[in-house]
This record gives sequence, structure tokens and C-alpha cells, in this order.
Amino acid sequence: MQRDNVIRKIEEQDLEQLQQILESVFNNNISYEKVQNLYKRSKTNKDIYILGYYINDDLVGTVTLNILTLPSGKEATIWDLAIMEKYRRLGIATKLMNKAEEIAKQEDITRIWLFSGSHRKNAHELYRKLGYDENRDKAFVKQI
Repeated sequence: MQRDNVIRKIEEQDLEQLQQILESVFNNNISYEKVQNLYKRSKTNKDIYILGYYINDDLVGTVTLNILTLPSGKEATIWDLAIMEKYRRLGIATKLMNKAEEIAKQEDITRIWLFSGSHRKNAHELYRKLGYDENRDKAFVKQI
């Protein structure tokens, strides 16, 4: 089955491409083992969605949606929106974000949190266009 211009959950045969995309976009050593472990968790945890965008059966972009159940209701976080460089500025990131939001609405999510590195200025422009408010809440991070 050919997957062309399709958004769907990542499949096991896509993990090597996923690892390469994440490593190249975020400029860090994301091991295949870490990607494989996340994929395995997503298969047993219905609150983790690793979505991929496919062109000519090749994975060219990804985003992860993680649903959280809190006393105040269900919320979600979006992680690792990443598009291969040669496929940027084609609307793929917007389509992936829209799909993640569609899933969130189906899950009765009240709020989506989005975390992004301070250096990712082009991504921040996209997030603002999609209605994400960078001034509403402040996130604090501690590396442990």
C-alpha cells in the first residue's frame, strides 16, 4: 500500500526515517533505541500519538501528541514537530499540527501545551499563526 500525502500514526518500518528526521532537525544524538522505545510505548499507551506525514511512501515529517489526564481535565502536549529540510514551507507542519489538534478535540482536550527551543524562530512563527499564545503561561525546565 502506497502512502502518498497522508498523515497517519508512525509504523515500525518508519522508525529509522523517524530517527533520522529528529536527529537532523534537532541537531542532537537521538538514538534509534530511544525512538524504538517511544514507539513501543505508543503501542501500549493510547495517549501517545506519533504522527507522520508521507510523500511517495517516505516519511518526511512528524509530530508527537501526548495526552495528559489531570484533576482539572484532559490536556495535551505537542513535541518534536520536525520536517525534513527539503520539504519545509509546503504546509506539512500546518497539516501535522491540524491533525494533532483534531485528535485532541476528539479526546475532549481543554488545552494543548507546546514546547519549542528558543532558537526555532521559524517554528515559533508557525505556532503563532496557528493560534498558540507564547505569553499566556510560562514553562520552567530543570534538567535532571
